[in-house]
Amino acid sequence: MNAKVWQVITALVVWTLGNAAQAQFFTPSFQDYRTYAQRSVGYVAATVQPDFTSRAVQQALSPSAPAKYKYALSKTDFAFKGSPTQQKNCAAMVQTPSDQRQMATACLKLFNAAQSIPDFRKNNLAAALSLLIGLSLQVSKGTELTDTQISTLQRGLNDMLVDAGAMKGKPADIQAMYETSVMTGALIAGLAQNGADEGNTDLTDIAKGLADIVLKQFKVE
Repeated sequence: MNAKVWQVITALVVWTLGNAAQAQFFTPSFQDYRTYAQRSVGYVAATVQPDFTSRAVQQALSPSAPAKYKYALSKTDFAFKGSPTQQKNCAAMVQTPSDQRQMATACLKLFNAAQSIPDFRKNNLAAALSLLIGLSLQVSKGTELTDTQISTLQRGLNDMLVDAGAMKGKPADIQAMYETSVMTGALIAGLAQNGADEGNTDLTDIAKGLADIVLKQFKVE
């Protein structure tokens, strides 16, 4: 993910998770992040067809020829209705009610701040998936996408989503996939950065664990 995106994510993480008291409930003994990732991200991956997603990622990372795109990015835009709801699933990673309230608040803040990233196409499913996969690649494998690669990935995912009929689904399901993708991507980046800043290996291990599960669900090697 390019430097601009990472700087914005870093800034919001310092604000959202910036003290030890807030970060404490992220320790592995208090949370079930694997189940969250497997269920929530797994649902997104299954809906958008992971085989085609992995091809879009491969094309972005190692293009065999100049890509030709079939659809405008507006084809994966959607109308966001009401307030975000997927922070409740994010909160289920922790056990106690007080920690769940804190976790829900943190995930919602991460979601809202991630949407303010410059040049991020808000309320667009292809953009959300690009954010999730790009940040997962950086945390899991140290692969930092260039602006060109991000654009290629987003356009490839856009075509895949349209061809797969994903945008013909229920509006509430499309919004849930969007929220989950943005929220999880921001959470992965947030935990990784906070862990690095604080020298907290628990947080960096959780971030990498989440990123690894995301990439596995999308069949990205």
